[in-house]
Amino acid sequence: MNILSKTIISKFLPVVLFAPALLLISCGDDGEEPTANAGDFALVTAIINPDGQTRAFYLQRASTENQDHLDNSQATELSGATGAMIHTYDGSVFFSDYNNGRMEKWSIGESNNAEMVRSMSLTEVLYQGNATFLDENTAFVGGLSTDIIIFNPTTMQKTGTIDISSATMVGASTDFPAPGGTIAAESVAEMIIRGNTLFVALMPLTDVSTFTPGLSGCPIVVIDLDQVDASAQGNTSAVVKRIYDDRGSSTGAWGSGGGSYFMTLDENNDIYMICHNMWTGWRTVFDKPACILKIPSGSTEFDANYYFDLESAAKGNGSPVMNLEYYGDGKFLAAVLDPSAINPDDPYSYYIDPIYQWWSFDLNSQTAQIVSESYTRGASASVSYFEDGIGYIPFEDESESYVMKIDLETLAASKQFSTDGIPHLFSLD
Repeated sequence: MNILSKTIISKFLPVVLFAPALLLISCGDDGEEPTANAGDFALVTAIINPDGQTRAFYLQRASTENQDHLDNSQATELSGATGAMIHTYDGSVFFSDYNNGRMEKWSIGESNNAEMVRSMSLTEVLYQGNATFLDENTAFVGGLSTDIIIFNPTTMQKTGTIDISSATMVGASTDFPAPGGTIAAESVAEMIIRGNTLFVALMPLTDVSTFTPGLSGCPIVVIDLDQVDASAQGNTSAVVKRIYDDRGSSTGAWGSGGGSYFMTLDENNDIYMICHNMWTGWRTVFDKPACILKIPSGSTEFDANYYFDLESAAKGNGSPVMNLEYYGDGKFLAAVLDPSAINPDDPYSYYIDPIYQWWSFDLNSQTAQIVSESYTRGASASVSYFEDGIGYIPFEDESESYVMKIDLETLAASKQFSTDGIPHLFSLD
């Protein structure tokens, strides 16, 4: 707890139940026998509990061949009431329970038999960002702390830390978003690894409890992994520099969409990131469109010649864009918000309501094409699964939840199968 007081923590935790990382999940029956050849990918379904604040999480395998309703009778409960994001690596499912400050590793066999293998406490980072994995022995996770935790994803043991305090601006006065603004925290929202370099996305906040942004631009901390001893504490010599680009706001999903990543590495080894105006909630304050920025292959600086205005390419300036579900050849799916659909009586409408439409964007031509006219909860559910030219993406409106099938060549969309609760889809490769 090296950057926030207990007072700030107590203000912050109730808010994260409604803001980023909001997951909606469902229920099932643990007494059912596992089904043989249950499916290709991991599916986490989610539905809000009667308390209106927590969710119940259930895990099962799902198949791209399924066309029927998939309930949770064969699912395994991950948690009955919490807030979390999910990631997969090397065939395992990592359940980051940010409400309780822990991460669990789950295995799920081909016959749908799931079990919790190991877990570790992450209370010291207060609220986890998305984890990133180097190999079977080394992974990283940060949060509302100036320490990035190094852990072994096989054993789920914490092995070391990277202290990035020298590259943060905690305590600095920025006069943003208003005169007198001072950075209270710079959260590690997520990270991406390219070669021997770790790129750390920071989210500067002047007020943690309200997610008030602290800088207008996008800060990234660059870390040399060749200088990191995974078994050591600190590793301060590995922190190379901080880079910044004011053309876009901060990046990093911070648990959004069920465990989405807002930074991606393409086939040319270029890093692209979506600068999303704090989940669109602070679009007016930033007064700049959601955009894509780039760190080219072989560089540790932003590409000054690359800038992709996502809003102008889609519904027009003032229509925020969320998510970066990359499916290859410079193309990705994202959810575009219709500002006229926002509920003015709900301060989190921009995040939790079905007011988004799925679009496909092209990083090279900087163009966009609508995929579905239907409105979905695109900010709170976005983790997608891609296979053989088909995209399977989550959809939920006020009446139903289902997996949408998209032909990635023609962008023709159809309903693949319905679910009990909002679906999140994860590759087990």
